Amino acid sequence: MNLDALNLDALRPVLPLPLWQKLVALAVIFVLMLVSYLYMGWMPLQESIEAQQAQVEMQRITLKRNQMLARDLPKKREEFAKLEKQLKVALNMLPKQSQIPDLLENVSWAGKDSGLEFSVFTPQGENVKQIYAEVPVNINVTGSYRQLLTFLKRVGEMSRIVAVKNLALSQGKAGGSLSIKGNVMTYRFVETSTKKKPGKK
Repeated sequence: MNLDALNLDALRPVLPLPLWQKLVALAVIFVLMLVSYLYMGWMPLQESIEAQQAQVEMQRITLKRNQMLARDLPKKREEFAKLEKQLKVALNMLPKQSQIPDLLENVSWAGKDSGLEFSVFTPQGENVKQIYAEVPVNINVTGSYRQLLTFLKRVGEMSRIVAVKNLALSQGKAGGSLSIKGNVMTYRFVETSTKKKPGKK
């Protein structure tokens, strides 16, 4: 079959029309082709370009953030090293469970060397926290105000953390002496192997 004949057959209804109608028909066909191109070609292409631009912008933001982190990395490492060193110092100030009896004996001797007389020195139950446990000791001593200050000074100079709390002073029986009640709080490091697991005694 001749293609030229088919084309002529398709155009034959248009040939007798006036020129302006032919131009209008041509304009309509052009507009339809343009609209089809916009919806089927241009708009999907623009959406794809915008999506790629958004990804590029996200990558640029991520890169900028990573560059800032990389610049701060030496400083963060230095801060981490300082914190790690401070943690080691703090942990060294917390005795282990096996060292608690010696620490309590040192506290008792500090009081006796200061001239205080202990009538009560009773360790209480521990209060376990996350990485440390509080070990309270009830005390009842007699002595002078100066002897008490000497005792507090010696306790404060110990290499381990020891706090004297809740002191209550009253006039002693002997002239010039004081009756002192309170508690000594010591702390110990809770070792991982000795932590109690939930549900176990």
